[in-house]
Amino acid sequence: MRRPYSRIKMIDEETSQPKSEYDTDSPPSQESPRGNIGSSPQRSNPFIWVSWLSKLMAGEKQCEWASWFRSHYVWQKLPSGLDVAKWTADHAQLLRARKAVLEAEGFTVYAEDQNSFTLQGNAGIEVCGKPDLVALRGSEAYVEDCKTGTPRHSDQFQVLVYMLALPHTNGPCQGRQLEGRIVYGSRVVDVPASRINAEMKELFRKTVLTIGGPEPPGKVPSWGECRYCDISRADCPQRIDIETEVVTDHGLF
Repeated sequence: MRRPYSRIKMIDEETSQPKSEYDTDSPPSQESPRGNIGSSPQRSNPFIWVSWLSKLMAGEKQCEWASWFRSHYVWQKLPSGLDVAKWTADHAQLLRARKAVLEAEGFTVYAEDQNSFTLQGNAGIEVCGKPDLVALRGSEAYVEDCKTGTPRHSDQFQVLVYMLALPHTNGPCQGRQLEGRIVYGSRVVDVPASRINAEMKELFRKTVLTIGGPEPPGKVPSWGECRYCDISRADCPQRIDIETEVVTDHGLF
């Protein structure tokens, strides 16, 4: 059954903003109600990638403002230092290998762009995702995400959001109950459908409304998060670019 408050549409990722992997309780600066935002143009509707949600839902990111800004503005990203060509090649190789395994087991498999979706709520907020693989065989239905890096708690929340969203789309998963899997090389981790419960749905809803809502959350600048953040000082003057100093003159131990 579709959720009545969402309008559903399929998207082409090339026409939207690309996914970012880089994703204080101080109030927004008094100089600007939007927290010193520079000249970045505002989006017509808030736009949220599932990967932005999952990191906040998992507690891996504390600065909700950064995701709020990404959802509301089109910004000039700082270089990440990531070898994108290598990551893309490694991910594509893992995805192709996993797809071949599933097809050999008799599954009909849909990959990447075939699984792209957008859910739009009443307030105009759009939640967008592109699961790596969807595998169907009879009554069995799985959504899988292939990861080349170190396992993170947010990986499971990313798959859980896919499991929650896909049954409400117009694609092959419409109306189905999905099981989830995360593929780390040769290791596969199950994400059971039983984890789609009232608590998870409420966490998802609150996170969407927080970073998609009109009012910016407070910034939480820290060296630990800012060094991986792709938002520059032009849009976030509170950004911390210097590592926290080690204090040796304390006499405590």
